[in-house]
Amino acid sequence: MPAVAALLRSLLALLAILPGLLTGFLVGGLTLDRRRAINASLRTWAWLGPLAAGIRFDIEGAEYLDTARPAVFVFNHQCTIDPLLIVSLLRHDIVGIAKREIRRNPVLGPAFAWADVVFVDRFDHERALEQLSPARDALARGLSVAIAPEGTRSRDAALGTFKKGAFHLAMSAGVPVVPIVFHDSQKLMPKGARLMRPGCVRVTVMEPVDTKTWLPENLDNAVGALEGEYRRLLGVVLD
Repeated sequence: MPAVAALLRSLLALLAILPGLLTGFLVGGLTLDRRRAINASLRTWAWLGPLAAGIRFDIEGAEYLDTARPAVFVFNHQCTIDPLLIVSLLRHDIVGIAKREIRRNPVLGPAFAWADVVFVDRFDHERALEQLSPARDALARGLSVAIAPEGTRSRDAALGTFKKGAFHLAMSAGVPVVPIVFHDSQKLMPKGARLMRPGCVRVTVMEPVDTKTWLPENLDNAVGALEGEYRRLLGVVLD
């Protein structure tokens, strides 16, 4: 029976995106406002998804999720369902960055496309910044962007090296970076697992980082300092 419950919980959490889409279509039809429609979809999934999955949050610094928008929200990517967690935290006026492979997912692909998610080819390093141009346009329109600077999910929750694309994006748009630290989201769906587990996720939202003084020549230092702060909060000690 526990396996059946886990299967049902996982299916309901995934399929919760469908009533979100329906809500968005209804709001869009009534208001003729695409952004309001997308926000309605996001809020509905943000409510129903964690409810179905049995996910709760213990958030430190929750006030920073709204005070610095528009912003580039960066997070450490521990778990397959981090997109649901990010939507649950941010809820509205956001554009996500996702790997191109998700576009082929029969449920998430169309839903993410409807929500204006920017799909990128992680292996096309030469066009890395060019691929983020739709996200730059979104920031100019007052929307925020959510992106995992590691570029891919980490192994065993270990923090990967930060790539600089997210920080170039924030610097060029003149918006702050808001770091989000997932301490233990991997326990909800460990790497290789197919079913979600219920639980409480501990989250730290750091103070917004002003990027207006950043320059291309000191970007490595700024990114390195932020990555070091993630490692400190995650309890990782480097030799």
